[in-house]
Amino acid sequence: MGNHRVWKVAIVAVTAALAACGPKKSEPPAAAGSPTAQVAPAPTTATADPAHDHAGCAAPAWAPQRVVGFALDSCESRAWATLDLSAPAAGGAKTLAGARDSVTFALVDQTRNPTSAAARAAIVGQALKTGAQLVSDAHDGYGAVLRRVTPQGEVWMVFTHGSGNESSTLSYTLTTLRVAPLAQEAQARPMTGPLAPQPATCADAPWVARSLAAFKVSGCEGRTWDRVTISLPGGDKTLGGARLTVVHDLTDDKLSPVAMAVTRNWSNALQAIGAKLVSNPSDEDRAVLTQTTPAGEFWYESEHGSGNSDYTASYSLTTIQVIPFPQQVTVRPLTGPLAPAGKTCADPPWVTRQLTDYSASACNYRDFDQVKVTLPDGDHVLAGHVLTVDYSLPDPKHVQAPLFMETNYDNALQGIGARRVSDPKDIERTVLTQKTAQGEVWFVVAQTSGNDESTGSFEVTTVQIGGPPPKACALEVYGINFDFDKSDLRPDSEPVLAQLAALFASDPGYVAEVGGHTDNVGQSGYNLKLSAARAEAVRAWLVAHGVANGRLTARGYGDTRPLVPNTSDAGRAKNRRVELKRANCKG
Repeated sequence: MGNHRVWKVAIVAVTAALAACGPKKSEPPAAAGSPTAQVAPAPTTATADPAHDHAGCAAPAWAPQRVVGFALDSCESRAWATLDLSAPAAGGAKTLAGARDSVTFALVDQTRNPTSAAARAAIVGQALKTGAQLVSDAHDGYGAVLRRVTPQGEVWMVFTHGSGNESSTLSYTLTTLRVAPLAQEAQARPMTGPLAPQPATCADAPWVARSLAAFKVSGCEGRTWDRVTISLPGGDKTLGGARLTVVHDLTDDKLSPVAMAVTRNWSNALQAIGAKLVSNPSDEDRAVLTQTTPAGEFWYESEHGSGNSDYTASYSLTTIQVIPFPQQVTVRPLTGPLAPAGKTCADPPWVTRQLTDYSASACNYRDFDQVKVTLPDGDHVLAGHVLTVDYSLPDPKHVQAPLFMETNYDNALQGIGARRVSDPKDIERTVLTQKTAQGEVWFVVAQTSGNDESTGSFEVTTVQIGGPPPKACALEVYGINFDFDKSDLRPDSEPVLAQLAALFASDPGYVAEVGGHTDNVGQSGYNLKLSAARAEAVRAWLVAHGVANGRLTARGYGDTRPLVPNTSDAGRAKNRRVELKRANCKG
């Protein structure tokens, strides 16, 4: 996704199956129908039709008598919705809005199957008797649109042939739309203070004065700072700031509004307090508005979640306050040998202030080891003193985006002269390097759990190449690798071996024993012999690369001196090592 995050929020999907009402002309004809359809008397009780009307389905008042052979199948009501139709006698194509009811009838008696024209005529005849006027094409055998003006308002009536063809009607739908304005339910108020993107209790943003009654708040997601790219009619716009997204779920399926009703409610509410609509006004699923107040620049988005254009199971409200980047991490140059902070796990010595919401949870220092990093020009192996600090998030509510983590470290380290060498489009990992009087220092900050929108944990690895030699009497060395069950050095050991050779070269008085150590897997006697052979292989390599023979001895210890219990893979890995023990050293 690069450095930009598309302004979208993952919402738990809620599906709703709605009856299909559109014409389907491709189905094969049923048995030949009668040329003239008849209408059945209107039912006198709620049980006169099959069980489908248990939800309150009823034929519309303008066509109370169903076509003979048909029964109520399903119905749908919307307090407010739009309806697109063609009405040549009333000005042509129209989009109407108001209270909309649709009832679908299905054929249950195949011997009564009428033609599409006959079914249409049976319904249109009833509507004309109410005073309605036919405003659609009189020769259209698949549909009819009628209009009636009453003292209570304008009523539109629509017959739609469903499944079947010209000689067969298997279903039809009657739609009634009573023209009416949208009931403005949502209300807004201007923001008077900064946005709190991670409130202690999940609730709507402060600008929401009244929400939609059929929904409840079901989830919140906030970021102290986020980079958001939004699509607008004039092109994409990228914002940086605090973000709060609140998800709303439907509480009563019968009250579900159409997508346009939700979008217009929030668009109207925000425009009423002076916000400007900047997205497409005809977009039924999404509205984006912006407003500058004494409290700052704010952006608002209402976005349809699960459902479809006629059914809204969930929607979200996103608020962004445009703010400068909040720099939390501060650092200082490394001034001495890289070393662990002590018995307590702590920040690396070059970090003076860490991200507010994360804390050090594990530390691992190796006197010598190697780290592989992938850079735009390929893989690189870094060998030297290595310190890795793992960071976790004590409170999941305060999770931050990986871009926030990465930018904090980039800004801080570049501020002391480090240079970023990793791909700038990689928002989950950053690698920087710096040449100092203490050697070449590499900084690797990488997300260890989460995704491109949230960081559950991350690690900071520091590699110091060269610099002053460690003063410890015993040095733990990792990254020296052997073939399985052999004492043959593998070629990938050379970066660490080269660092050991440099250590001897930098300190002419350094005399040491090379000790080989294993975990407890296998027989102790065999491990002792194998570790001795491996220690000798390391000693021989160093002598072959310039270290005087008299400065080195070799000894195998097998599994007799573990650093930690051999009770886990991590513990066994730590015990498999080479040690350099300085001669005549105490401490």
